[in-house]
Amino acid sequence: MEKKELMEALDGLKAELKTATDAEMKKQIEAKAAEIEAKLEKMKEIDELKSEVKVLKDNADKNQQVIDKFVADGSKKKLTEKKTFGDVFTEEIGNAFESKQAEFEAFRKDRNAKLIIELKTVGNMLLSSNLSGDGVASYNQRQGLVPSQKVNFRDLIPVTQSPTGLYVTYRETGTEGSISAQTEGSGKTQIDYDLTEVKVVSDYIAGYARFSKQMMYQLPFLQGTLQRMLLRDFYKAENAAFFTAVSGGATGSTTMSATVDAEQLIELIANQMNANFNASYILVNPSEWARLLATKPSDYSIPGGTVIDPNGNIRIAGVPVIAVPWVTDDKALIIDNEYIERVETESLRVEFSYEDADNFTKNLVTARVECFEDINLLRTDAHIYADLGNAS
Repeated sequence: MEKKELMEALDGLKAELKTATDAEMKKQIEAKAAEIEAKLEKMKEIDELKSEVKVLKDNADKNQQVIDKFVADGSKKKLTEKKTFGDVFTEEIGNAFESKQAEFEAFRKDRNAKLIIELKTVGNMLLSSNLSGDGVASYNQRQGLVPSQKVNFRDLIPVTQSPTGLYVTYRETGTEGSISAQTEGSGKTQIDYDLTEVKVVSDYIAGYARFSKQMMYQLPFLQGTLQRMLLRDFYKAENAAFFTAVSGGATGSTTMSATVDAEQLIELIANQMNANFNASYILVNPSEWARLLATKPSDYSIPGGTVIDPNGNIRIAGVPVIAVPWVTDDKALIIDNEYIERVETESLRVEFSYEDADNFTKNLVTARVECFEDINLLRTDAHIYADLGNAS
């Protein structure tokens, strides 16, 4: 019986089973139903087996197609490719056997006999003659990038937040009257103070680079490395901007009588102390730092209070001298860290975006670095920018 007929017979038996009342009749119906179900189960297994056989046949056909193509391609290559050493050796052995049967026979009987086979077409394997293209390259996981500046201005000064980007400081700018000892029976002296509003408006220090998605995929290191390069150049721009602002705004006393660099720096520190400010640190160019280190005892003995450790760290009267390339040579910038701050509205960030100009249609990516900030001098006379005048 066909599968369909068996299923119809099974349904009929199940219907009879529901209406049957005789126990013997129910038993016969159940046995017949079980027999039909067994046949259906066997048919199901046969169908599954047929399906598996078909899958195997299809895969075999595909494999045969691949093998046929491989054999066909191999035949074509043999017509054009150079013979391998094995090909040449086999060919020469066959030719030699035909032409040197007597020698082969003698060699078979006496292993001390000489048998010479010349492989005339085989030579040394050289890159220049046996390799098409390049050899296997290994790639450095590091990149030879331009170095960053070792010390940044932002590392040396405190930071404060300005959510609006408009930051106001009230600076004391004058006074009238005085405070003095009272003469008995007379009035006290009066004093007043003048305050001036000083505004600092945040600016974006920023830049961007644009590159293709193809470049990003072919240079997997690009995204991480580009971020390092953008930050390196951002810090350089920020250092230059902050140095220009502070050196141009500093009004502390630059009066000096000494002519030797180390002595001049001591006098500048004294000027800070006389004005009731602290000298937190002295910023100089590395060339100036080298001149301080190169002072020779036979020519000039460094003044008291100057300490130079084996690593080249210099302290003058306890004030560290910091060498940074963004300070002009033969100049010194002395900072009181209590009267300077970096005002930040948006923090430093590096962002990547496809949504810029026509990036979407050209498969380009834009990488942006920026910080919304400015530098604030609470008092300009708290900082000294002096020309040491000892280098041409």
